[in-house]
Amino acid sequence: MIDSCFLGANTPEGFRSEYATLQNDRRIKRLLILKGGSGCGKSTLMKTLGARAEEYGWAAERVLCSSDPDSLDGLVIPELGLALVDGTAPHVVEPALCGCGANYLNLGRCYREELLRPLIPAIRAAKAANAACYGPAYGCLRAAGALAKARRQLLSRDRLQAVTKEALEQLSDGKLPQGRTPGTVRRVYLSGITPKGLLTLPAGEGRIWAILDGWGAGTALLRTLAERWREAGEDTVLAMDPLEPDAIQGVLLPNRGLGWLRVHPAFPGPRQAMLRLDLDAALTDGLPDSFAAGARESEALERRLLREAVGWLARAKTHHDLIEELYRPAVDFAAVTRETELLCRELFTES
Repeated sequence: MIDSCFLGANTPEGFRSEYATLQNDRRIKRLLILKGGSGCGKSTLMKTLGARAEEYGWAAERVLCSSDPDSLDGLVIPELGLALVDGTAPHVVEPALCGCGANYLNLGRCYREELLRPLIPAIRAAKAANAACYGPAYGCLRAAGALAKARRQLLSRDRLQAVTKEALEQLSDGKLPQGRTPGTVRRVYLSGITPKGLLTLPAGEGRIWAILDGWGAGTALLRTLAERWREAGEDTVLAMDPLEPDAIQGVLLPNRGLGWLRVHPAFPGPRQAMLRLDLDAALTDGLPDSFAAGARESEALERRLLREAVGWLARAKTHHDLIEELYRPAVDFAAVTRETELLCRELFTES
């Protein structure tokens, strides 16, 4: 249902990773964990494999980097039962049983170390500058997250429960199927707080509900929807909320082409949404004027904090780009190309 997602997110709690869950994904029979530092070709290798797989007619699900959405941190080719992942920090992945369905591919051996030694002071300085930017970025996100939670306290609990109940009835899609065993669940992020801004990735083709939810009050009804469908035997994708990483932002049913996504007003909405539910209007109706004015001011401040966080992430990426520029002349890209071609030949010849 989705062709791209994030498995990591910049959040008020710092960086949150779902990369390790690839080892529990039932679609994946073989996991290759790429190791190697900046600029050694990990993303390029995965982009090449994804394009080659699509030439053969196989779907490729791309995992974007939340610190550089133009770069790949993972690739899943479900029809081959294959996944590749960048297993380096901050999303370290190690095989549960090395050689038993998961193994390493070391692109760090493509560095010409004699060319890097004179650059060690410059590399260390760029890495320190990059790391320093994340403190202010996450500070802004913590403040934004605290504001969002505080704003919800303005809502009447009775009103919230009534609106949630009515919305759940409207969002339920007819009679649930009767499954023999519960469906699978996997977690991704479709929204990201990135150096390029606040992004929302497409949820794929299908019947998609967009739920306008600046209060962040819709996660309970989505949790209920997800559990009902899972218990009915439906495989479910949970899109988590980068502003509250333990809260559900969306529920997707890939086998049915059906989904529900909460939309924060600071983030772009899903382009393919066919149906809309304005949860904000229902919750704000009847709110005292003083509370409504305070909520608007709080939301404006939250947006400013999110923009400030994006600015610090953009500064971090500038320093990361410098690190890659320092490393790139020391990479034996002919060796990287050979590794890529050997892997393509192995994967696609076998299949």
